[in-house]
Formats: sequence, C-alpha cells, structure tokens
Amino acid sequence: MNTEVRVNCAPIAAARSEQDQWTGRYVRTLVASDWHPGSFSSPAAVHLAQQFLECARASGDRVVLNGDIFEGLFEPAEQAETAHPVVRDMIAEMTTRGQLFRLAGNHDPDVGRSVFIVDQPKFGRVLISHGHAVDSLHHSRLGQLGDAISRRMGHLVAIRGAARFAERAANAIAGVAIENAFQTRCRALVEQSKCVVGIFGHIHRRYLAPDDAYANAGCLSRTRLEYLILSDDVIQLAHLELGERRLQESRRHACPV
Repeated sequence: MNTEVRVNCAPIAAARSEQDQWTGRYVRTLVASDWHPGSFSSPAAVHLAQQFLECARASGDRVVLNGDIFEGLFEPAEQAETAHPVVRDMIAEMTTRGQLFRLAGNHDPDVGRSVFIVDQPKFGRVLISHGHAVDSLHHSRLGQLGDAISRRMGHLVAIRGAARFAERAANAIAGVAIENAFQTRCRALVEQSKCVVGIFGHIHRRYLAPDDAYANAGCLSRTRLEYLILSDDVIQLAHLELGERRLQESRRHACPV
C-alpha cells in the first residue's frame, strides 16, 4: 500500500510500484536530469541529449528523466519542446514503449508525477525525485517571486541573464550551506519513503558517496551529459561527452549501496 509523503507541509504523490510502470525486463536504470533545452539553447547540448537517448535505446537500458528536461520556466514548455522535435519525439516513443519514465521538475511541473520508486532486488527501494519539493528557497516568497518574473518575462535575454547572475551570487555567498540544507531535506524524504537511497537533481551538482542516502545525477552542459547508473547492487556516476557513441559500462567497483 502506498503511503503519503509530506514535504514542507504539502503532500507529494506516493510512487506506484515499479511493476505498474515498466514493461519488459531491463538490466540497468539510467537516471538523468536538468537538461533545460529551450529555443535559446546551445545546439551542442541538445545534440548530447539526443546522443544519450539514442545510446540508451540501442543498449536496451531503461531511463528515468528526473525533472527539468525541457525549459518551461523562461518560456512555455510547449515552445521549448517544439524547438527540439527530435528529442521530444524520442522521449515520447521510448515512453510509449515502456523504456522511459519522465518526472516533473520545477521548470516542467506539468509533466506528471514527482516521485518514482525502483525496487532493486539486491538492496531494496530506490527513490527518484527531482528535489524541488524539498527546496526551501523554491517555496519561499523570494523564490516564488523569481519564478513568477521568469515565467512572465523569461523570453527576454536580460531576465535570463539576471536569473543566472542571481543564482551564481547565491552560490558564491552561501552555496555550501544551501547545498547542505538541500541534501539534509532529501535524506529526510528518503527516510520517510522507507527507501535505502534517493537520486535527485535540481541543484546541478552530481554527488555520490558510500553509505550516503543522498545521490545526485548531475546535469547537462554544452560539453557533457552527466547521469547515474543503477544496476545490480551498485550505483555509479557516469557521463557522456560529445562524439561518444556508447554509454559507460557498469563497474564492479562503483559505489555500493
């Protein structure tokens, strides 16, 4: 039976069992987040996203796209998706085939569910969630105001530049404290969900450490796409660079859970 998880006094929809969401059998699960392609994005970064999906489709890996996959804050999500029809259509096709599941982030909140749980036979339940639901800054008045301005005027270069400057300034002033608070809240969500580890996104900083219930898959940049591999009894960080045609192999010496 599903249990309700509450964060910031608001309920998060409980995840359904893995069996209800996947069709077929898959050896590995690849988790990626924070791609943010929009009509103003770098062609190289979008090509990396396409490369990743092509490789995953060919290798038969299942994929969880963990929020902020298309830019829906600085422009309408439909406009961002229309600007990149190849990536959009590949996501739709792999979803229809049961090979891909997409979660909502703060830049694409209308995608659907915000929490997904994978049952790994060798070590238990793994929670996957973008993480914005536990971000206190995102839920603050300042955060809500910033989002409102971005949604209304994000098509302007000056507004996007100001948002990036504000983010860099916040990280320079209190980046460590912000990240530590975010990780603490994510670990609490993992515990509430009765999972052994949680894979998040949102802050664009990949992270994995032994015996830590918090992990982060990283993000997409102009030169590489970061992701996380979940297989057997290990989790490992990986990345795909421009021109690479194969995803990284699972390693026995990766971080054990």
